[in-house]
Amino acid sequence: MNFRFQSSELEGLYYEGKGISKYPDFVARAFFKKIQIIKNAKHEGDIREIKGNHFEKLKGHENKFSLRLNKQYRLIFSIEELSKRTIVIEEISNHYE
Repeated sequence: MNFRFQSSELEGLYYEGKGISKYPDFVARAFFKKIQIIKNAKHEGDIREIKGNHFEKLKGHENKFSLRLNKQYRLIFSIEELSKRTIVIEEISNHYE
């Protein structure tokens, strides 16, 4: 699937490792793993099929979803429906903050 980052902060984290110290090691590793899963998926169903992803629609938002990085952190994203589906990575969220 196509993907892009909403913020330059997450883009820098993915492409250059910038700001990696902001997150615990296990969260950073899970972030890279989830982006790889998104990158390799042919469509969103491929991402949904993996139970460990905990692909969930966010309540109160029409087109926002999350994938678990661990019990506390989530990768928040939306799906653009243009000519091709594109996932827009929005944030790494601390679920309990």
